[in-house]
Amino acid sequence: MPSSGARIESFDALRGLAACSVVIGHFLLVLRGAENPPYAGWHDAVLAYFGHTPLSILWSGHAAVVLFFVLSGFVLQLMLEGGRLTYGAYAAKRILRLYLPYIVAVGLGVAGQQWLYGGDLAGLGDWINKFWTDDPGPRAMLGHLTVIGAFDSSTYDFAIWTLVHEMRISLLFPLVFLMIRRLRWWTVLGGFGLASVVMAGLRIAVFSGHDELAGFARDGGYTAYVFTVHYLLAFAIGGVLADRRESLAAIYAGLPARTRALLLALGLTLYVYGPRAMEVTGTHEMIVGDWLLMPGAALLLIAAAYEPALARGLARAPLRYLGRISYSLYLFHPLVLLAMLHAGHTHIGLGWLLALAFVASFVVADLAQRCIERPAIGIARAAGRALASLWRHTGTAGTGLPARA
Repeated sequence: MPSSGARIESFDALRGLAACSVVIGHFLLVLRGAENPPYAGWHDAVLAYFGHTPLSILWSGHAAVVLFFVLSGFVLQLMLEGGRLTYGAYAAKRILRLYLPYIVAVGLGVAGQQWLYGGDLAGLGDWINKFWTDDPGPRAMLGHLTVIGAFDSSTYDFAIWTLVHEMRISLLFPLVFLMIRRLRWWTVLGGFGLASVVMAGLRIAVFSGHDELAGFARDGGYTAYVFTVHYLLAFAIGGVLADRRESLAAIYAGLPARTRALLLALGLTLYVYGPRAMEVTGTHEMIVGDWLLMPGAALLLIAAAYEPALARGLARAPLRYLGRISYSLYLFHPLVLLAMLHAGHTHIGLGWLLALAFVASFVVADLAQRCIERPAIGIARAAGRALASLWRHTGTAGTGLPARA
């Protein structure tokens, strides 16, 4: 079994590569519906020639999001394993670590909308032109500030919808942790899998005319509560992988090299083609597409953790760097893209503008990681320690989560 440090490094590298695929996917979407020659048709041409090949992993942004969620479940399970954290200390550490960079990004998005938005981007399609169009109102700002409600999260930063689910599920995850500790792993995954099936049924029912379910299943778009329940399954998969990591390492080490290679190939196949394969069900509902994607992501994590050659490759310095800036890259690249498009689309050719925005996204991510994310991590850790110390001194240290059932 690889050392803990090597395993975390390989997971960080996967997170960095996944963040890059989200960025590439969003930059490609800018070209969807573009009318300006020579860029008209580029989006469709790329998808026509490469969309059904393994190269599509480079811009499979939604698959990357599912991988993020499985990874988060793994990390949270490890965080709670020691049994030393009270719920308050855990919640403070997790939410502050996510929320502080998030709220800075929202604030910058509001500023960008106010200062840079000058109307539609002429010659570009509907996707990129639907952002920054609404002035900030009390309801929208309240939704962004509290995160709990279902709201249009794409108004100022179109990537933050995943963070809404991340923060909601982080608050609920101690219950998932206890279930994983006290129940058989297949019971846990079966229960959350059944919940996901029910959520898919609700979504399909709403879009079939059952508007009485809209408040839970449709309102808020990607932040609808139905998706939070669904993505509990991804977090639970990650939690089970963390809880069973020693037995998984032993099983994996005993497999022939050919079998391990086949498992990696299966993981990549499910990750790239799983959602398309589920279209045979006759529905394009995102939840249904995730059902093969999630086990694909799990197999990729297993290979990254326990396949020595792959783990060594993922532990290289450039990939570790991408892992370090991955959260900031994910969070701030929409702001860089929108700002540069609105500020420069009448002065700079689209190709050059996108190239500059792509490079600038990584520069901004590096600065944000140093100046925003790193201090947020320090504040989160300090808050967790302060709360833990407070509970110890008030005689409630025993309220921590148990390490074993």
